[in-house]
Amino acid sequence: MYSLVFFLTAMSCLVLASSLDFYQCQPCRGEECNVEPEGCKYGISRDPCGRMQCMAGPGQRCGGRDSHLGKCGDGMTCKCGKCRGCSIDMLSMGIIECDANTAPVCY
Repeated sequence: MYSLVFFLTAMSCLVLASSLDFYQCQPCRGEECNVEPEGCKYGISRDPCGRMQCMAGPGQRCGGRDSHLGKCGDGMTCKCGKCRGCSIDMLSMGIIECDANTAPVCY
């Protein structure tokens, strides 16, 4: 009997937790929405709160709900929480910068 009550309580908590936003933030307002970060090698995107952030490069962390952990730069995809592939921005400058598990494609 107690195991059934525990199971139902645990399931209720899981359902409630999955419906909540785990990355709570305040939406940006005014000028703070347009502040560009410096030194972004792989491009700039907006986070779920509307602020500008640097995009992630090969092997860097990415993903999460609405990409709140980071978005990969052009030419890369997010697989298993890491950016995979080669950075198109770097390739266009003649720099081959890829994830260690990716064979570079040269143009």
